[in-house]
Amino acid sequence: MKIVGMIRYSLPAGFAAKRFDENFDVFGEPYFSQRLNLFKSITLPSLAGQTDKDFQVIVYHSDAIPENKKKIFDDLEKSYSFLKNVYQHTSRMDIVPDKPNEKLLTFRIDNDDGLPVDFINRLRKAAENVDETALSVPRIRKLAHIGKNQFQTVISDYPSNSIGLAYVSSKNENIMNCGNHRLVQDNFPTKMIEGIGGLQVIHGSNVANGFNKPKDKEQSLQILSEREMKELLVSEGYPDMDIENIPLFNPNNQD
Repeated sequence: MKIVGMIRYSLPAGFAAKRFDENFDVFGEPYFSQRLNLFKSITLPSLAGQTDKDFQVIVYHSDAIPENKKKIFDDLEKSYSFLKNVYQHTSRMDIVPDKPNEKLLTFRIDNDDGLPVDFINRLRKAAENVDETALSVPRIRKLAHIGKNQFQTVISDYPSNSIGLAYVSSKNENIMNCGNHRLVQDNFPTKMIEGIGGLQVIHGSNVANGFNKPKDKEQSLQILSEREMKELLVSEGYPDMDIENIPLFNPNNQD
């Protein structure tokens, strides 16, 4: 079974292509540098730290990416053996199978998300006896940098959260082509996996994924120092990550 992670880095979602092209420049500053910093501080360490190393991660970029920024990702690909960059014009994200009818396990992750180090191992075990089935780890941890040496965090249970949502297929289907992640469990057989799942970093440019959501466990809300936050993350199976590089976020500025 082939395991492939999929990151939509600078491609618009198909349903949002027009809005993306007209109103927002993903290569503009400070957005580009902030996201790149999170990608290098949170996402890449969590992938590099996986105990099961037999996987690949494809990062999908718009072919409109400036050459100097394309070089950054090409250099990262040389540094991380699991990483592969794809530059394309269309929003659809496909994977070419190595052989016909190969069983493919794909999972999605954003360029500012983290994963516990046993994530690939747990996905592999959960996929052993299923096919054409979605896999989800509903329990995630949210994390925000709210002040000097202060981090806010909460546990959230959300069956169709996008972090690590996966799909097992022998028909070359992949999770990114299963439609809106919020509807995956309604449209496909879904197997839930126990334990802690992804780390959702809350920051200024993704406030839609903030706190005070219906799935957040209010009793688990904590305000911690950097040291305490890192210790908690490691105790839950996340790797050592540079959380101090997370942009500041004001949790009071939410709708």
